[in-house]
Formats: sequence, structure tokens, C-alpha cells
Amino acid sequence: MRRLPSFFALRAFEAAARLGGFTQAGQELHLTPSAISHQVRALETWFGRALFTRGVRKVTLTVDGQRLLDQLSPAFDQIEDACAELGPLQSRSELAVHCSPSFAAKWLGPRLPQFMAAHPSIVIRMSSSAEPADLAKSADIDVDIAYGLPPPHANVMVEPLGLESTVPMCSPRLLEGRDSMTPADVLRFTLIDSKVNPVQWTDWCKLNGLKLPAGARPSFDRGSMVIAAAVDGMGIALETTRFAQRDLERGDLVILDGPSFHRIERVTHFICYRKSAIDNERLIAFRDWMKAQLLPAT
Repeated sequence: MRRLPSFFALRAFEAAARLGGFTQAGQELHLTPSAISHQVRALETWFGRALFTRGVRKVTLTVDGQRLLDQLSPAFDQIEDACAELGPLQSRSELAVHCSPSFAAKWLGPRLPQFMAAHPSIVIRMSSSAEPADLAKSADIDVDIAYGLPPPHANVMVEPLGLESTVPMCSPRLLEGRDSMTPADVLRFTLIDSKVNPVQWTDWCKLNGLKLPAGARPSFDRGSMVIAAAVDGMGIALETTRFAQRDLERGDLVILDGPSFHRIERVTHFICYRKSAIDNERLIAFRDWMKAQLLPAT
């Protein structure tokens, strides 16, 4: 068992010493000056020595009181920081956002500086994993950007984040010497599988009237890894243009497209948050910013 005086007495002393008087401490702690004085007296009795020299309208710290304040204030600061870190988000400026690693790396992460510039008072606390967050159980997460439609829950709002085009794409180096491509030509290249993508090569082949060739294909469990492999020239990726937008803009990837190609367009990402937080200003700002950013990919 720790040998400590009353926490309330320590708190009253620290406030009085920091603010320079019992009246000021009482205002901060919503107590009367008499109550503060009583707590300080109790603390002095516990220590067996005076902590303040009392004047007519002023109190000053004794040497022992100053020594106690020097140790106590940093301790109270640490307690305050720990409580703020774990406390309800309503008392903080943080917004905890969870999403898949590929969405974080390829879309959200590069754009977060724009949100921070537009909303400097909001601190985004990011986390990512392959598994979606369960907002009904994960109290430390405010927003989940789900990859694939999450199961319904009575207390969770789920809003679609627009259609995404999933298309074959590759490094322009792979197409050197070719003037045009047909869907059938795509199947003559190495096809890269994205294991977690809800859209697979079988879906694309069916839509384009083709049969997927048998044989082994390189496979990755992250969309970002699939795109990186395509950029490196490994083969042709079937991925969403939302993930590949920057690689396409830089010219590191090109879309295999044309009059004979059929694109797959689906809603694959959803923003999820608790219905009880629908009036949370930080959440609303983040949701509206995302929707403004997520225009249909080309």
C-alpha cells in the first residue's frame, strides 16, 4: 500500500501554490477559500511542517512548500496527460480513424496534409489493419473506412464512398512497341492477383467475354503491393483507379482501355461511424472532406 496523504489535499495545495492563493485555487477547483485552507492544513499536519507562510491577504510558500510544489506539479501534469490520452474524444481535438493499409498508403495518407491544413485544430490518429474495425466494440476508434460492405449494426452509420473503376493497368514499359491492345491481348501477359480485392480476374474476363487462362499467377494480399508490382513491370494488375491515381498521374502506370474494353465499377469503400456521434464536429468535418475528395475516379 502506498503511503500517501489525501489526494484532495495534495490537489488543493498544488493549485494554491501554483496560482498564488487560496481564493484563486478555490475558483479553479470550485471550492471555497476556507475549504482550500482546510485541505492545506490537513496536509501540513500530515507532513508535520508548514508549507505556506500566511499573511493578511497573501500566502507564500515555505522552503518545504516550494520543494513539494517542484515535485508535485510535474506529477499532476503527467496524470493530466494520461487522462487526456485515454479520456473521451469530446474533451480532445483528436479523431481516431481506422482503414485498410492500402487505403492508408495509397489514398488517405498522401491527402491528410490537405485536411490538416484546412482543419488545424483536429488531430487525426491513424491506425490500419487488414480486418475492419468493429465500432460496436472498439471504443477507441471513431471512424472506420471499410473495404467491402460491413455487416449491418443498429448503432453504426454506413455511407458509401462512391463508385470505383477497377481496370487492368501496367507499366508503360510493358507496352513498348504496341500501338493498340484488345481485352484478349491482356491475357497474353502475366496477370497479378490481388487476393483481398472483391473484384477478381474471373469477374473481368466474364465481363469482357473471355476465359481466364489456367496457370499460376503472382499474388499479393495488399492492393498497394499489387500496384507496386505493376509499376516494377512484373505484369498487369487489376486494381481500382482510386488506389493507383497518383501512379497513373505520374505516368508510372497506364490503363489498358479502349472501345472494346468493359470496366468494372462497384462501391467498395464505406465510411462508418456511430450514430451517437452524428453531431461530432470533428467527425462531420472529416466525413464531408472525404466525400469532397472522393470524386469518381477516371
